[in-house]
Amino acid sequence: MRPVQLELTNFGPYRKEVINFTQFDHAPLFLIGGDTGAGKSTLFDAMTVALFATTSGDRNVEEMRSTFAGPEDDLTKVTFYFQQGNHLYRIDRVLQQERAKQGGGTTMQKATASLVIVDKIGGQEIEKLGDKIKEVSDQIEQILGLNAEQFKQIILLPQNDFSRFLKEDSKTKTQILKKIFGTGIFDHFQKSLEERLRQSNKDMEKRQAQLDGHFASQVWSEEELSVLEQTPASEKLTRLEEFLSQRQENVTKQKSILKAAHEDLAQLQKSLQTAQDLAKIFQELEQAKERYRLEIEEGAQGQAEAKVHLEELQFAQGLQETIRTLKQYRKQLMQLEQDLEIAQEALSEKQQAFEDVKAKKEELTVQSKDFLQKEEELETWKENIIYAQSLAQEQEKIKRSTTNYKQLEETYQQARKEVEMLNKSLSDLEANRLSLDSLHEAEKLFQIVGYSVENQLAQDLKEIENLNQELTKTEKRHQTLSFDIDQAQEILKELEEELRRTLVSRRQLIIVQLQAELEEGHPCMVCGALEHPNVGGAQADEVALKNLMDQVEKLQAQKEKQVATLSNRQATLSEVASKRQDLLDQVAKVKATLEKHYQELEEHVKGRFDFDFSIDYETDRGQALLLKVEQYYQELQKRYDKEETDYIRYQDELGKAQKKATDLAKTYQEAKAVLDQAQERLEDLQEAHPELESVEVYQERISLAHQELNLYNKQVKENSEAYNQLHADIKGIKGQIESITKSKDKVNQDVKRLSAELEQSLKAEGALANDLEQVELWLIEVNNQAIPMLQAKLTTYATLKQELQAQIHKGQELLQNQEQPDLDSLAQAVQNCQEIYDRQLAQFSVMEKGLKDATATYQAAKTLQDSNQEVFKAHQELSDLVKVVKGENTALTGRLNLEVYVIRQYFQQILDYANANYIGLLTDNRYSFVLSEEGRRARDHFGLDINVYDQLTGSERSVKSLSGGETFIAALAIALSLSEVVQNTSKGAVVEALFIDEGFGSLDKEALTKAISVLEQIGENRMVGVISHVDDMKEGIAQQLVIIKSHDGSSRIKIVDKG
Repeated sequence: MRPVQLELTNFGPYRKEVINFTQFDHAPLFLIGGDTGAGKSTLFDAMTVALFATTSGDRNVEEMRSTFAGPEDDLTKVTFYFQQGNHLYRIDRVLQQERAKQGGGTTMQKATASLVIVDKIGGQEIEKLGDKIKEVSDQIEQILGLNAEQFKQIILLPQNDFSRFLKEDSKTKTQILKKIFGTGIFDHFQKSLEERLRQSNKDMEKRQAQLDGHFASQVWSEEELSVLEQTPASEKLTRLEEFLSQRQENVTKQKSILKAAHEDLAQLQKSLQTAQDLAKIFQELEQAKERYRLEIEEGAQGQAEAKVHLEELQFAQGLQETIRTLKQYRKQLMQLEQDLEIAQEALSEKQQAFEDVKAKKEELTVQSKDFLQKEEELETWKENIIYAQSLAQEQEKIKRSTTNYKQLEETYQQARKEVEMLNKSLSDLEANRLSLDSLHEAEKLFQIVGYSVENQLAQDLKEIENLNQELTKTEKRHQTLSFDIDQAQEILKELEEELRRTLVSRRQLIIVQLQAELEEGHPCMVCGALEHPNVGGAQADEVALKNLMDQVEKLQAQKEKQVATLSNRQATLSEVASKRQDLLDQVAKVKATLEKHYQELEEHVKGRFDFDFSIDYETDRGQALLLKVEQYYQELQKRYDKEETDYIRYQDELGKAQKKATDLAKTYQEAKAVLDQAQERLEDLQEAHPELESVEVYQERISLAHQELNLYNKQVKENSEAYNQLHADIKGIKGQIESITKSKDKVNQDVKRLSAELEQSLKAEGALANDLEQVELWLIEVNNQAIPMLQAKLTTYATLKQELQAQIHKGQELLQNQEQPDLDSLAQAVQNCQEIYDRQLAQFSVMEKGLKDATATYQAAKTLQDSNQEVFKAHQELSDLVKVVKGENTALTGRLNLEVYVIRQYFQQILDYANANYIGLLTDNRYSFVLSEEGRRARDHFGLDINVYDQLTGSERSVKSLSGGETFIAALAIALSLSEVVQNTSKGAVVEALFIDEGFGSLDKEALTKAISVLEQIGENRMVGVISHVDDMKEGIAQQLVIIKSHDGSSRIKIVDKG
């Protein structure tokens, strides 16, 4: 992945900035510089936010919106172009943020993301890869082959983080590497296996318990259970098979016994059923005879009476329609007589009302002439009131025009005075106005003082402080080393003296031994003489001589070791002394730089701003100067802003006042013309109509006349309507009376006809009644459904009689030559046989169920035992695998589980790569990385402490003993190696960019040159950007991206090429 272009909108301190990284392609290294807090690290935040929706540090993504951006400003957005393989990708990401909504108020803007392939920057989309946050994140990880943590380790080496990793304890390193390399999958794999083993153990216990449960099941008898307890586990299934065979034999025997009992029971039940059927026939015959006597013979009289009453009701039913029609006609005749009487009364009332209306109509006709004359006068008054209204309107217009004319004249004069005052104010403001150049000079002075105080002088003081602290540590170390050397020299002298004394003693014993070995006539082994005059009788002590020789060797070894220790300490003292002198030189150099920067600041300020400069620079004095300059600049800015606002306001007000004066002059002339025209029209009206009265008089006359005419017209209309209505009502009532009379005569004739027909029917021969009242009583019964009821009763009687006669005859035929059976004795025999059968059946059921349950238990036990063999094999394999993963199958004293083993391998790769490519080059092959002795022996979760092997002293020591510059170099080597190893192990991902944030200030010039050389070598294949405030780097790196901080909190980006 190679960055191409980064676009920022309201992101951190950036309002709207675009960085095109292709500008740095021709140089292997470029510098990212700027003021402290200007937003250098924010550039890396922007890249990680664009790609992974997370920052490069601890800040939340939502906190990246610019503090100076309000809800109404543009949304915070990052657009990042990067190249991967042959494709150019563009990712757009908008953060979650508060924005203004239409109609007022704010709402929460949700985060969005999109990823596309484009043909060029700002060009056409070739392919859309995603427009949802999760979809885009998944695509990025797939394209880059990296997650967010791996990306940060490969592309970005943040400030203070490299040395922190170098010096962290083993446990913390393990956690960091676990996160970077994603080794949690191995831990998860191990825990998954352990959980599977735990479940497998439970399953095995459960299976064995189930198998034991089958062998101890209640389906087995106590005798069988006793046998099973004595039977070995391997033979229990065979024993169960024997039990099942015996049970099957017993069930077969019991089944034969049950069959014989069932046949005996069936024969007895058949005999009992035959006897019960015969007894039932005897019983039914007696019941039929008794019912015939009660219901047929004794009910014959009632049936005869019912038949006679049925004939009476049928006779009355034949006259029912004639009687009903006669009653309806009589009721209708009565209603017509009442309607006729009511109509005659209504006719009399309408005729009287008609005469009254007719008299009123004649009276209104006489008044019509007076009201015609009133209408003519009304027309004349209407014409005159129009002229009177015109006259009044003209008079009112003249009055209003006169008032308006005077007001416009006063307003016009006021407007002219306002224009003159505004012209004067604008002239005065232009004469005393602060120029933009003066404001820019003040801003430039503020920026110069701010950069000098906050960057140059503050950095100088901080560097002096750091150097003094380092100098104090170095001097303390120098004293310690001097003391150690003095002690080492004393120890060496003591060892030399003791060695000298021991050598003398050893020589004396050797002489004694040689003398004891001399023989007369034989040459001496030392001088070769044949005579030995000093030979005594003393004998050498062999044990003492051996001890002295061992002691000499031991003292010589101690001396050599002490000489080496003294040499190492003297070399280290020389190095520390050299370093002390370097630090003194650096302090002097930085103090000179501080004095130079202070003099430059004084030169910038003198003559432009009044300030009392002290001889030596102090932070408080610098901050006081900066605050005073800032206040001065802010006051000028406020004055400039106010004058600019006042100038614009005066110009705006002057334009409005001039326009107002012009408009008023025009309106003033128009008002005068309107007044003159109104006066002329008034004079013309007064001459044409001198006799006109007021409008109020005409209005009163017209109103009174309208009231009188309306009342008269209303009376005429109401009288005409009443006349016509009454005439129509009288005509209608007369027609109604005529119709009622005709209907009455017709109904009266029908009544007489039907009365004669009914009387003839009642007197006819064969009539069952002559009394009309008796007939009407029978009709009541007819209407209550008496006829169907009597008919049903007679039919039921005849049917029952016939059925009972047939039943009696059939029963007598069936019982011919038959006797009553003895049911009790037969039932007792069946019961006894049934009890025998039930006992046999119960015993068979128990035996059959026992066999079935035992068979099922046997099958379950056999199936479970067969499956346990395969399961146990898989369980044992799983148990062995868990021991391997947990490191429990090793003969070593400690344990090294799978995940820690993988982490250790990655860590060793990092050290090997750093040794092969970086640390030797950066330290002139003095140092190389090694695991500490504890790390090389460790078999637990730790053992990742780093030591350096010092070629100069031939010894190994902790990285915590390195100086500040050496620590940075070592940390840089580890960080670069970590970046390469992560990239090489991240699914083949290739990231063609590296950014290093701070840390170079602790290097001397030579070490800095070497570090830059290494970075330039890396830059041959990758884009390398460095953040630093070190002057030598600013001077030595041609390509620079400079971030300039403005006074309002925002920053802007400037590309500088010093080549």
